[in-house]
Amino acid sequence: MADTTLPAKLEALIRATGLRPGDQLPGERILAARLGASRASLREALQRLAHEGRLQTRRGSGHYLQAPPLAASMVAPLAPLMRQNPSYWQDVMEMRRVLEAEAAYHAAMRATEEDKARLAAQSAAITRAHEAGNPQEDARADAALHLLIAEAAHNLVLLHMMRGLFELLAASISHSLEKLYTRPQTFRTLARQHQTLTEAILAGQPEQARRAALLHLDFVSATLRRIEDDEARRLRLSPPHLQQASDKP
Repeated sequence: MADTTLPAKLEALIRATGLRPGDQLPGERILAARLGASRASLREALQRLAHEGRLQTRRGSGHYLQAPPLAASMVAPLAPLMRQNPSYWQDVMEMRRVLEAEAAYHAAMRATEEDKARLAAQSAAITRAHEAGNPQEDARADAALHLLIAEAAHNLVLLHMMRGLFELLAASISHSLEKLYTRPQTFRTLARQHQTLTEAILAGQPEQARRAALLHLDFVSATLRRIEDDEARRLRLSPPHLQQASDKP
């Protein structure tokens, strides 16, 4: 089984070595020894970072560090707006609807066998995360599936934009996102939608994948709005001293 923590360990090693964009990474044998990993696992981690735009692989030359992904520069100016007005999450969801429909469409056309294996594994991982009873893990597993779909679309700009949107969304409504998974009926619906979306991509059905992505995101948006409305109603009906207690960290 692949070491899913290896890409993060590799990132940490890169930072520790002080490499800058354009610098060449040490050879695979050296990296594998430093990380205590097999060459096969290391190559998978390198490929993952290349998909994310962190590395550039030059045939016959090696691996080179690239500038930070576009997502970081995109998120920075928008983050203060999200903090000042949490309702901007709805704007983020509108953009997700535009991008993820196309990501699903192109993933269904372009996904490699390796992409498909990752998608199938992550779909199963969502169910395992839910069985562990940890809503935070549920939310992370869900986001990981959507980002894998963006990777499978093989459009680097789209992938970076998706990463930025997920960072904004998680920062603005993490509490509500976690609540999605505390309602059994909601999780069952999400699980069916994820399965339908994944199966359409695995089967190479672009239009079905696009439609499944749109139905899923519309459901998520509507559910998040209901959760926020329920929270607002609860606060309005609560005695003042309980409202103050609920505002404390």
